[in-house]
Amino acid sequence: MGMPDNPTISITVPVYNNAASLPQLHERLVSTLRAAGLEHEIIYANDGSTDNSYEILAGLRDGEGRVKILDLVKNYGQSAAILAAISKTSGDIIVTIDADLQNHPEDIPALVAAIRNGADFASGIRLNRQDSLLTRRGPSWLVNRLVGHALGVNLRDWGCGLNAITSVLAMDISAQNPPPALPKAEAALMASCIAQIQVGHSEREHGRSEYTAWRLLCFSAGFLRSFSIRRSFCRLFTRLTTGIDLRAHGSMKETSGTSTGAGEKAAAVLAWTLLAGAAVIVQLGALLYRSTAAGDHFRIREILE
Repeated sequence: MGMPDNPTISITVPVYNNAASLPQLHERLVSTLRAAGLEHEIIYANDGSTDNSYEILAGLRDGEGRVKILDLVKNYGQSAAILAAISKTSGDIIVTIDADLQNHPEDIPALVAAIRNGADFASGIRLNRQDSLLTRRGPSWLVNRLVGHALGVNLRDWGCGLNAITSVLAMDISAQNPPPALPKAEAALMASCIAQIQVGHSEREHGRSEYTAWRLLCFSAGFLRSFSIRRSFCRLFTRLTTGIDLRAHGSMKETSGTSTGAGEKAAAVLAWTLLAGAAVIVQLGALLYRSTAAGDHFRIREILE
């Protein structure tokens, strides 16, 4: 079944201590969607915020009837908050966007257009990133390279929170048991056609970023837990030894007359080994200091519609 001529767009927003940015974010979202003539709903998932984000969201809902608010019982993390929001969507196209205003709501129509033109997953690529080289852009470059090698999917920006996906693919992902720890990686693997769209990026104006070296280690742990060391290393070995170019649109093409250089092979293997070791440390720390009940991926305290 093809995409309807006037699809409904579901905007999903994970929220964690974003009270200062929420009013402006909501205003820009509504303005952009209305200007583009897009039928829409906005689902905010309050991921255990300790500030007054929930109260701000309740106020936004009073002024805009197409808003749903999910209040999670605790802080589960961004991926769980996104999956919680997706579980309550009713649109044909689902868009994810961060709540800190570093992503630009004005870029949403371009992602929607890519889906309407045949892609089932549109991944944002942040231009001129306004983040620290040491704590954000450097680790992000490393993760982009390693995850791309391991999964065989050439996404240029695995960390961009602004993406779009068809509801069919989103439901296939959210129906998995257990739910995927990294929905974007799962979407990239399952998509039959991926579009990569350049989007803007702004410096963070409110609060502090939760992205730290520890978060990078947690990401690596989640990645290995989700896709397994064996599966990842098999893909990595194939990529490094055969020179196969795994394109972002799901097709495999032999590289003509080229092969992966020895330096790139060595760097990739070394970096991946270090990341795998860090993941093991994080997993051990999680077992020692944080016990999570089986199946407790997310629980919703309250839904406001």
